[in-house]
Amino acid sequence: MRALTPTGAEAPSKSLLKRTFGAFFGVVLLVWCGLMAREIYDVKIVHARNGQAWNHVWAQHVRLQTQLWLDQPDKLQAVLAELERLRAQEWQEMGYEPPIIELQVWQHERLIHRFGPRGLGDREPPDVQRFASDDQWLYVEARAPEQGVVVRRWQEVPGAWHFSLQGLAYYARPLFYSLPLMLAVAWLLLRAGFGPLRRMAKQIARRSAKDLSPLRPSAYVELAPVVNSVNALMARLHDRLEREREFLLDAAHELKTPLAVIQLNAESLQQTPEAVRKAESTQRLVEGVRRATHTVHQLLALARSGGDTEAMDLREHDLVALARDRILLASQLAVRRNTYVELLAPESCLMQMNRESMGSLIDNLVDNAVKYSPPDSRVLLQIETDGEAVRLSVADQGPGIPPALHQKVFERFFRGPDQEQPGSGLGLAIVERVAALHGASIALSEGLEGHGLCVMVSFPRLAGK
Repeated sequence: MRALTPTGAEAPSKSLLKRTFGAFFGVVLLVWCGLMAREIYDVKIVHARNGQAWNHVWAQHVRLQTQLWLDQPDKLQAVLAELERLRAQEWQEMGYEPPIIELQVWQHERLIHRFGPRGLGDREPPDVQRFASDDQWLYVEARAPEQGVVVRRWQEVPGAWHFSLQGLAYYARPLFYSLPLMLAVAWLLLRAGFGPLRRMAKQIARRSAKDLSPLRPSAYVELAPVVNSVNALMARLHDRLEREREFLLDAAHELKTPLAVIQLNAESLQQTPEAVRKAESTQRLVEGVRRATHTVHQLLALARSGGDTEAMDLREHDLVALARDRILLASQLAVRRNTYVELLAPESCLMQMNRESMGSLIDNLVDNAVKYSPPDSRVLLQIETDGEAVRLSVADQGPGIPPALHQKVFERFFRGPDQEQPGSGLGLAIVERVAALHGASIALSEGLEGHGLCVMVSFPRLAGK
């Protein structure tokens, strides 16, 4: 059964400290193995090649001395013994242990001199019946045919000691002695290196659920991306909570009046016996329900339009086809007000957009234009593209908006002082938010034939084709 943290989440089973520590240990071991591999190469290849060359040189020395002193056997024995002593001395002066040799001097198949190995310990002497090299012994011959002399020399392969138990202990001993100290120092250094990360974790853990203030900037290059990401997340959470709080306040503010109207007319229906007054109360009740429904829809659209740009699902859609669909939905209101809605656009205009929010933008622009236009008027929805941007504009023949109020109309619940049409004051606020999420800009100008209002939304070229 796995352990759980105080928050109820499953406790982590892995450790970055142990991971880094293990990587450090692995690197040290890899370096040691690399050095050992290089040493083995030197012993197996380089030392063996050099040893064979030395073996051949010394065999030639023995042959020459044998030819010189062949007629004086006693002198020959002394000279060859001195030659072997000089050989051993040369190796010692170079700082190496002299390799063991087996030397035989033959004349006409008769052994006239032999220098054999002594004190081999657990090593096997060379096979003097086998005239060839093997893994442990190097073999050479030097001949003097005119005198029938054959010098046979076996020399121990240099470095064989490296592969003995003593040799392996020699190489492993420094590693085992130094490794605990190195790992202890590495452990302390890694714990000190992870200190800022632990302090940042404690700083976050001490915070309350309501504290969404940014973390202190980190002076460390490695921690700065983490701190910046956490701060960005805090900012998004703060904005989201603010939008939710505003939504609740807006809902309470805007629904208060329609619900009061519904309640009054419902009570009037219960208390009024006359049919005429009941019909009037029923009509007012229907209007109150319609206004409350419209307000709820606008509040929901406003909440959806206030989402994060990163989280918005942008896909390629045809803006012209979407505009046709939304005009068709608005046709009932246009017919009721005897208003003609015209679409002037190319056959298609592919754009990267969020279809739902873009539909809300078009709905609010067209609904406002139709609602504020006088009867028997015209509303023009126009889509243009020039390769640099996509421009969507809606122009009407209504009363328009004074230039002094062009900035104010985008505020939530703002309504002009002379407005006669019912509404929530959220339409252009929704349009502005949707445009911002798509990276677009909004401009207000005069409408058709110098009258009314024209709202132009300019999108950057996020288009497909």
